[in-house]
Amino acid sequence: MRILPFISPLMPPGISGHCLRSKTQRGGCSACATACPTGAISLRARQPVLEAEKCLGCGDCLFVCPADAIDSLSPIERNYHCNTLSGKGNRFVPSVNELLMWHALRGIRQVSIDPGNTAWQAAVVALNCVLARINEPIWQILHPEGEQIDHSRRRWLGRPFTSPHNTDRMPVGQRALRAAFPAISWFQVTLETAACVLCGACSRLCPEQAITLTANDLQIDPARCTGCLACESVCFSQAIHIKPWAAPAHVRTLPVAACQCRNCRAAFVSFSAHDTLCPLCQRHTHGMRALT
Repeated sequence: MRILPFISPLMPPGISGHCLRSKTQRGGCSACATACPTGAISLRARQPVLEAEKCLGCGDCLFVCPADAIDSLSPIERNYHCNTLSGKGNRFVPSVNELLMWHALRGIRQVSIDPGNTAWQAAVVALNCVLARINEPIWQILHPEGEQIDHSRRRWLGRPFTSPHNTDRMPVGQRALRAAFPAISWFQVTLETAACVLCGACSRLCPEQAITLTANDLQIDPARCTGCLACESVCFSQAIHIKPWAAPAHVRTLPVAACQCRNCRAAFVSFSAHDTLCPLCQRHTHGMRALT
């Protein structure tokens, strides 16, 4: 009796435990749900849920995820030739993040589409707005006339015809975008020093080390930020804010000084060397933490 090989079914798309919403109680990242055009991703409790029956496979969520948490889903394969991306033959229009990857990794500078394809036109316009902000050359839109190529001479010569088009898929995720544009900050990291107590929670939790706190300074490197919002979720004083951005990155270094609290005698760091009360004692205005 012939034994047929067992072929396991493909796993449906889903969201893995790498999602940072599952790691913090107040995780605020909703990038995948916002990018999904069909509402297949819903934010339930602390873990997003991807309903496979609603998923179209467009891959938009893949390119915005800061933690590469989308499983069993691949980006769309597209055609290109030299520096031209083809807008024909694909059901889904690429997102701005995907087009940025084509720009950086394949040197694409123009797209060939039908004259009435307004969806692709809108995508290129949105892309050009971003490229202009980061001082990159913008894309052109081509509307080639349909023509039939005569391959009779090639057949007569006995040479097989090969299509001039190449196909490829782009790497996905905010980390891939950061690697493609290492000098660009895709998120703006704002810190309110008046509210920050230098507890270091954001520095310890940040998976990209975009925020680092040492004994000498607090350093913010926005070029490393992927927008996961983990720092926002653990900042009890709400001193840190993340928002989408596109600009050349500049590292911000804030010096800190070692201090000692006059009430509880605890050592702490502060933006001012003249502070004499630690953040906890400052919150207890009636001397509840004073040592006798």
